[in-house]
Amino acid sequence: MVAKLYAVRYTLPAMASFIIGLILSALSLPLPAFAGAEHARVLEGAVQYLDQTQKKETAGIDYFNGEWPSTMMNAKPVPFIGDKGKSAYDSNSFTVSSIHNSLASIYSRQLWLVRIPAILDRSMARILSYRNGEGFNFWPLLEPYPPYPGSENKKVRRPNHFLFDSPRVAAGCNVYNDADDTAVAFLAMKLYVKLRPESKIELPARIGALFSRYRDVNRMIPHFYNLAKRTIHTKAFMTWLEDEHPWDVKSYLPSTERTYIPFGLNDVDCVVNANVLSALASYDELDTPGVKEACEFLDWTFRTGRQKSCGVYYPSPFNPHYVVAKAYDFGASCLRPALNRAIHEILKSQNSDGSWASDIEGDGVHNTLYALNTLLYAGHFDEYKSRGAIERATSYILSQKLDRADGAYAWQEGVFFSGGTIARHRIYWKSEPYTTALAADALSLYLARMAD
Repeated sequence: MVAKLYAVRYTLPAMASFIIGLILSALSLPLPAFAGAEHARVLEGAVQYLDQTQKKETAGIDYFNGEWPSTMMNAKPVPFIGDKGKSAYDSNSFTVSSIHNSLASIYSRQLWLVRIPAILDRSMARILSYRNGEGFNFWPLLEPYPPYPGSENKKVRRPNHFLFDSPRVAAGCNVYNDADDTAVAFLAMKLYVKLRPESKIELPARIGALFSRYRDVNRMIPHFYNLAKRTIHTKAFMTWLEDEHPWDVKSYLPSTERTYIPFGLNDVDCVVNANVLSALASYDELDTPGVKEACEFLDWTFRTGRQKSCGVYYPSPFNPHYVVAKAYDFGASCLRPALNRAIHEILKSQNSDGSWASDIEGDGVHNTLYALNTLLYAGHFDEYKSRGAIERATSYILSQKLDRADGAYAWQEGVFFSGGTIARHRIYWKSEPYTTALAADALSLYLARMAD
């Protein structure tokens, strides 16, 4: 009887599925054989790993309750910052928001994963700690390091472990709010309240005006990275939620006396734009000025072959494809032309073992997860003729799982994001929990959309 109930759990009403999940979890019954049983078992192990690795307490500034580990590292020597191999644990909002959003999406499909609500509660509290005025910041607010005359009783945005010898260099981390962190945090709030309607979190009435205030319109001096890639006058959303001052030479260099836009110039990033579109779609604000132009920019990016360089902060090859597919799934239908091109590129480049290559060393599994999630979020499996590629990729991902404690599973970390521009291939962030969340999301989507 239990086996029959478990086998049909994906077609039961949500509450019935949730109750069955609670019963089976309490009884610790093994997963019976049914279509997708192995995928469900591994998915459960991935969620278990994310539960195990989430911090359950705050330890000074070493780490914070509700977050997951991520590592900031030098892939190459960086002048004034450090030698190749310098690395440290890093607390930041983007990692915790991104993993939260994957888990929230998973729980909306598989209510039997009863570990997830408590994980979301802890991570949401941490996400909200990064709220800063109208938006969200990347780093926590900490005492300056190294200290300097006048730094007493000051707080700045900075890494908690990746440290610098020079106060001026360290001041380069004291950045303004950005559209990327703000978009994924707003999305996290929306997903959380949908799953936890009893929560006391108050959603913003509108979010679009904040993003549309900072667009690539009538700018005299574009960012040098965008200029080099001929990505100018796009009218799309920009990364930093602050006015730039291109005629003020002082703004180009960091200072302990002010908050900083890196190199003093705002930039246009395709991944940031797609993340903003996901947030706007989730809040039903696709009428926001800049949405049409952001979609056109993303289509132009794929049409002109710039998808591997358009992510100023995102060097992993299929990251743009992944975020476009997610934004489309959230409701940004204007991305269909870009999505079509993204799917075409992914399907024609799959390896015979089901994986996709990356030009970044050690990034193969991570990049494969971006490609697989792109196909799954895109849907239209018959139209795209993507079912075979999805099956091969899913089998490959299952073969790459890493055993962790007590039946938990993880996947090899890859490059999540980077320092951008001149540090795009020099300073990386990696997170095994984030890559594992990508794998869990792929397995969840497979069960919800592909399993018979």
